[in-house]
Amino acid sequence: MSRLFSLAGLLRVRAIQERQAAQELSRAVIDANQTRARDRHLRAALAATESDAVDVRTLASLAAARVASRSMLVDLESLSTQQQEAVDAAQSAHDDARRAVRGLDRLAVAHEMRLRVEDLRVEQHELDEIALRRGSGGTE
Repeated sequence: MSRLFSLAGLLRVRAIQERQAAQELSRAVIDANQTRARDRHLRAALAATESDAVDVRTLASLAAARVASRSMLVDLESLSTQQQEAVDAAQSAHDDARRAVRGLDRLAVAHEMRLRVEDLRVEQHELDEIALRRGSGGTE
């Protein structure tokens, strides 16, 4: 039995891929959270805006500001939807990468256990040989 785990290189590659997938997931979540924070901030700013129009120009500028704000909200909602899709895709990629690492890790643990069992079997065989030699050596 080979002492080296034949898939050790692949396990290292999969572990690197899993870490990269985790980083991408983290970035996607951070981006989505920042977009949600901008959305909340914009909505709070809109709610706090006073709408006391004293003349036509003020009323026109308030209307233009509201239209621009609504447009920004629509853009933020669209961006938020795209980012949530990116988070979902990154989560799925991370889950797949983690599953691949776990599968290979289980194989590595099983390989290590087989090696340990083989080492113990060889050691026991050597101890039995020593015991037999001592037992037969004393009767001669």
